[in-house]
Amino acid sequence: MDNKPIEKPRKPLLATTLSLAAPGLGQIYCGRFARGMVFFFCSFAFGPLLVATASHAPSTTALMAAIASIFLVLVLFVYAAVDAYLLARKTAPDYRLKEYNKWYIYAFFIAFSIFYPVSLTSVIKQEVIQAYKIPSNNMAPNIVRGDYVLLNKITYKQQQPKKGDIIVFSYPNDRRLDYIKRIVAMPGDTIEIRDNIVSINGTPLSDAANRSPGASPDDGTILTETNGGIAYAIRVADQGPGRDYPKTIVPPGHCFVLGDNRAHSHDSREFGPIPLADVKGRVEYIYYPAGDWKRFGRIAR
Repeated sequence: MDNKPIEKPRKPLLATTLSLAAPGLGQIYCGRFARGMVFFFCSFAFGPLLVATASHAPSTTALMAAIASIFLVLVLFVYAAVDAYLLARKTAPDYRLKEYNKWYIYAFFIAFSIFYPVSLTSVIKQEVIQAYKIPSNNMAPNIVRGDYVLLNKITYKQQQPKKGDIIVFSYPNDRRLDYIKRIVAMPGDTIEIRDNIVSINGTPLSDAANRSPGASPDDGTILTETNGGIAYAIRVADQGPGRDYPKTIVPPGHCFVLGDNRAHSHDSREFGPIPLADVKGRVEYIYYPAGDWKRFGRIAR
């Protein structure tokens, strides 16, 4: 019986496709097993390192590390694919198949490359960072309909929520829904709203005399609130009475939330203070603004 090794030329397009399916697989296909494994392990090392260090690094650092990791993985995918293509072109036409040039070996690498990122993405989404598309203008003028924002889920594992933070939480009347609002009062605070002016512990957050018109007639009036050491714009209606709220003490373990677009927000004025345990994280970045790219980047808290 003829035991002569099977000779089969390497196809550059197939090598590229395999490397895109699983970084390093194109190199293995071309007979460079060690080189392929380096690409393979490097491409999947960022996720576990990110999750492992997220609880120790400052929240903003961990968030930026997550974004940088995604970018680096994409670069590695492209580089591995180009490298596999060039290797296939350089490989001799009489390439002899190795013991690992088997379809089931390729299938294993591809299957791992499909299921591992899905699992890792779920962990990152649950523990580190999550993207949201804003469906309404209830947080205008700071966040508007169509904006894409990033929710930092690490922050509140390291510190408590505070006044002025923009948060995402489970809607009390339907926990399948996530709502985005701003914290205006914390446990033990006394809150009162009268004629569009919010007062915390007897101190008004804004000056009714210091008003500015919105960008259009539909935008109402813009006021500036100062709360939790930060200043931010809110939108109130030009006409008609404001939605008053009687003097109330926020109960332990809860916070009082409002939308920045006060005339068009369903918030704690209707459903009351929300449990702090229902807060999922802090909104920190607009990564894809709707229309005006001047709003790209970090959101003032």
